[in-house]
Amino acid sequence: MKPSQPPPRIAVLATVFNRREVTLRRLHDLREAAKGLDYRVYLVDDACPQGTGDAVRASFAEVTVIDGTGNLWWNGGMRTAWTRAIEDKPDYYLWWNDDLMFAPGSIAAMFEFHHQKEREYGPKVITVGKVADPDTGAITYGAMVRARGLSRLRFQLAPDDGQPCATMNGNAVIVPASAVEDIGIHSPHYAHSTGDIDYGLRANLAGYRLFQTMDVVGTTPFNIAFELGQSKLNWANRRFIFGHPKGVPWREWLHFCRRFGGPLWPVNFLYRYIKMALS
Repeated sequence: MKPSQPPPRIAVLATVFNRREVTLRRLHDLREAAKGLDYRVYLVDDACPQGTGDAVRASFAEVTVIDGTGNLWWNGGMRTAWTRAIEDKPDYYLWWNDDLMFAPGSIAAMFEFHHQKEREYGPKVITVGKVADPDTGAITYGAMVRARGLSRLRFQLAPDDGQPCATMNGNAVIVPASAVEDIGIHSPHYAHSTGDIDYGLRANLAGYRLFQTMDVVGTTPFNIAFELGQSKLNWANRRFIFGHPKGVPWREWLHFCRRFGGPLWPVNFLYRYIKMALS
């Protein structure tokens, strides 16, 4: 960026439900992490019974609160936030999970990293923030690469080798405005999870390079409860697994497998449920 140019305008996208105090604390952290940047937060309150939206409105003038229906979940809420933010024509979008505690100055550092990659590779760059556990320091979320094997749908956390990545978790991600035309926004095919992984794969297909920051940008514990909820299939939880947004809804998994699984997509589709049933 040349000195004569105004700083880029950043739209921070988030969706929240029922953890008001966490959301408020993390918004304070975001202020510290984004000092010196021209940003606005677009936050979907998905009908939180705790009054999160009203509490945010009272304390954070830089946040546009959007009232959700209560049935948006993460992916639907991010679609809603993104759709609203597009109206203000920002230069970049920053995805943010409200349980992520950004380190002071980390968002500015993310954008410095992003601009460096733009200078090296051009405008088709997406930056993924590396996130760690607050107690152990182990990496919990970030960019991902394909795991070894025949399946195209097995991923693992990316190594620190500076190479482009296959896809990403959506905890902290910088997406340039051009991506809306080239890729779109979060897919309507998913309610809660998978939308971030889907977007990373679509970005690669559209010619974008995904890079993970070398430094940790903040802390979030690994959501083990969510993973355990998707790990076992039996008669008692079959409706949850096949139909609930926090399970593995069969229509969503079918769409994902057919879109990205290659010739082995039927094997991928069936294997996940068989593995859960045998666990």
